[in-house]
Amino acid sequence: MHIEKNIQKISLIFFFILGTAYMLAFLMLLNGYNTDLALAVKKILSIPFVLTAAIYGFVSLKIGLELPEKHHKISNIIFIGVIILLFVLLIYLNLFIPDRV
Repeated sequence: MHIEKNIQKISLIFFFILGTAYMLAFLMLLNGYNTDLALAVKKILSIPFVLTAAIYGFVSLKIGLELPEKHHKISNIIFIGVIILLFVLLIYLNLFIPDRV
């Protein structure tokens, strides 16, 4: 249980840091400030931002749903599988579908 709590805390910290940087880059891009840097940061941080949000969300869901007296290997496999599937989907969308910005 301690591992899940630690993963939740670390992913929340990264979510706030990456989310703030991503939103600042997006606002810089919309307002026309240093557009080359803002576009690069926005493209680079899109996947890590969504992944930290997914990890935080799924770990929080896992902590909320599990019973302390049982082992949950199947739910761990399902959560990890969903996160890996999301990661592969994000990589595909980022590489093969062009941005319009």
